[in-house]
Amino acid sequence: MKSKLITFFIALTAMWTPVEFSAICLFLTIGVDTMVKLISLWYISKREQRPYNEVFKSKMLRRGYMFKLAGYAFVAIPLLPLDFYLLTPFVSSLLNAAGYDIILNKAVFTNGILIIFSLIEISSINENWFDITGNNMLKAVFNIVKKTRSIVEKAASTYRNIKP
Repeated sequence: MKSKLITFFIALTAMWTPVEFSAICLFLTIGVDTMVKLISLWYISKREQRPYNEVFKSKMLRRGYMFKLAGYAFVAIPLLPLDFYLLTPFVSSLLNAAGYDIILNKAVFTNGILIIFSLIEISSINENWFDITGNNMLKAVFNIVKKTRSIVEKAASTYRNIKP
């Protein structure tokens, strides 16, 4: 539950990043996912002692990634002008009318959708990485962050207790 809340707040704060940056991050995660999937298929072919060409069906892989990219494009591209000219200005004016002075990005909802797509790709990378190594990459990263946080908290409490 705690990791889901942290992911939610990271995605919420990332909403104020430029849309171009979110699109670049999405393209990079798609590229990394493709490369990790190809490596995963190579390891599966070695493990099952089958030829790589038999495990790697290029038509299947190509169609799967093309459908995924097309789905992302059919959601994000029509949403961008609608979001840029209608949704974000409407939400911004509602927040200003309610008395909140929050500066929103040009296309907040498109940015959110692109971030969600990037998180989907990261989970796909994690699944492919699990096929290769048998380790859950996201759980390992979470444990490292948790350890680092506890070390920083201990150091901060030590320095707080020192009187100048």
